[in-house]
Amino acid sequence: MNLTPILASQLGRIRSQVLGARLEWQDTSDAVTHIPVGNYASPAVRDAEIERLFRPLPLIAGHASELKPSQVLANDDYGVPMLLARDADGRFRAFLNVCRHRGMRLVENTGTAQSRASVVCPYHGWTYKLDGALRHRLHAEAFDRDCGAAAEDLVPLPGEERHGLLWVVATPGATIDVAAHLGDLDAEMPFFGIERLSHFRSVSAEYPANWKLIVDAFLEAYHIRVLHKDTIYPFFADGMTATVRFGPHIQSLVARRSGEDWARQPDEAAGPPSDVEALCQLVTPSQVIFPNTITIFHPDYLSLVTLYPVAAGTLRWTHRMLIPADRATPDWAPHWEKTFRLIEEGVFQKEDIACAVGIQKGLASGANRFLTAGHAEQALGWFHEAIAARIATNPR
Repeated sequence: MNLTPILASQLGRIRSQVLGARLEWQDTSDAVTHIPVGNYASPAVRDAEIERLFRPLPLIAGHASELKPSQVLANDDYGVPMLLARDADGRFRAFLNVCRHRGMRLVENTGTAQSRASVVCPYHGWTYKLDGALRHRLHAEAFDRDCGAAAEDLVPLPGEERHGLLWVVATPGATIDVAAHLGDLDAEMPFFGIERLSHFRSVSAEYPANWKLIVDAFLEAYHIRVLHKDTIYPFFADGMTATVRFGPHIQSLVARRSGEDWARQPDEAAGPPSDVEALCQLVTPSQVIFPNTITIFHPDYLSLVTLYPVAAGTLRWTHRMLIPADRATPDWAPHWEKTFRLIEEGVFQKEDIACAVGIQKGLASGANRFLTAGHAEQALGWFHEAIAARIATNPR
């Protein structure tokens, strides 16, 4: 698949920066952004984010490859007990993971999907089909309604499978339209071929930091030279990016050193990359899919990160590693195990997450009334502007 026009334009901007020996941010007219500390520390802001962002908007709850036909998968990433299900015909659905009898949790969260012909409550044995319909009640004659009454079926959540991802709105009775949510970003997604990837490993953990501090880190390359100096910086140009907005969503290309070499070639030699893997040899594409998902397209795999504000100063981090399906074989497993440890335990935990935790501690000191994002960090302003517009408030 050829580059989309927007990706081609972004790559052209990278090349112009290399050939002009000048970074885009050095000529930007965007103002320096001042982000109030309350954005990261206020319980009222966190509650508004839950109400306006995390309950009405489509959120990514998994990758399609995590859920095969006749399987169910418990998901607690978003503060709501969700049950993802795929029936024998391959249709994806989502429900509240709650029995309609006495409210018992139906499926435990083991981190992996479980093969089930039906879902049986471990308390009294009420049984549900994978389409959510009540199938059986122990001693049904003890109840007034006939088996199968709609009021006793599982409570559905709006769910949609799109671009190889499982999307859910965590509010019963809401509607979902992922294409409308993505807007123009929807046309960019097919190029990246996420539906052709395979889930390798996930990790989920909580950390004492605000969720937006993680998003902030992935919206600028200004920190790479210092924070990641001994890990990934040797592979990257210094602060060279091309970033574009799609409504509240943001897509960035961060130039790699190999991309600088490519850009210096004559026009006839520096042809456009033919696919996503070739593109990722030159730049690292990333997206912030509003409100809470970060995609990082590494040269041979994808890190899919989702975030949730457990509290104002506590985030839940979920990192899924997605790999090419043709390399999801036992002989490749040692490579992916090593790669996952390097990116998750090294770069993410010891550098990005540790930095967010350190900032959160600093916020409590009262040293700053606001955090400053300079010209090389302009996308932070876009992100916080989108949040403020959505929650219709200016946090103090």
